[in-house]
Amino acid sequence: MRKTYHKEEQRFRRWEVFALLVLLIIGTSYHFIDLYLSGGYDPFLLTLQYTLIAIILTGTLAYLWSIRLILKVDKEGIQYQFFPLHYRKHKIKWEELEHIEFIDTPVSAELSGWAVRLGTWERMFSVSGRTGLSLSLKNGQQLFIGTQHPEELKEALDRTNAR
Repeated sequence: MRKTYHKEEQRFRRWEVFALLVLLIIGTSYHFIDLYLSGGYDPFLLTLQYTLIAIILTGTLAYLWSIRLILKVDKEGIQYQFFPLHYRKHKIKWEELEHIEFIDTPVSAELSGWAVRLGTWERMFSVSGRTGLSLSLKNGQQLFIGTQHPEELKEALDRTNAR
C-alpha cells in the first residue's frame, strides 16, 4: 500500500456564477409563465423553447457544481484528476519530472476560464486560488496544478525528496 503524503480536493464554488445562473433560471421561468398565461403564442413552441433553455441553464449549473480537482502526492509521484474532464486519475512518476516549482499565477489567469487551460504542451488546472505547482516533465510538457494548501504541499514534497 502506498503512503500518501498529501491529498487535496478542490471544488468549483464561485457563488456569483451560481447566483447568476439561478437568477437566469428564475427569470426565464417567470417570462415563460407570463407569456403562456397571456396567450397569443403557440403553446407547443413556447414550451419547447422554454424546455431547451431550462435544460441548457440547468445543465450548465450541474456541470459547474460537479467540477473538482483532486491532487495526491505519494512516494511514487503525483496524481491528479480534474473531473469531469478526466474520468480517471493521471499519474506522474518522480522519474518523469524535470523541475518542480511553486508559483503564483496572475489575477488575470484566475478570471480567464478559472485557470483551466488545455494546450498541446501546457496544461493548467486550478479550481480556486492562484498558488500552484508548476511541473516541467522530461518530455517537454508543462503542467500547472493549483492548490489551496501550498504549505502542506511543500512539506509533502520535502518528505518525498522530490524538490
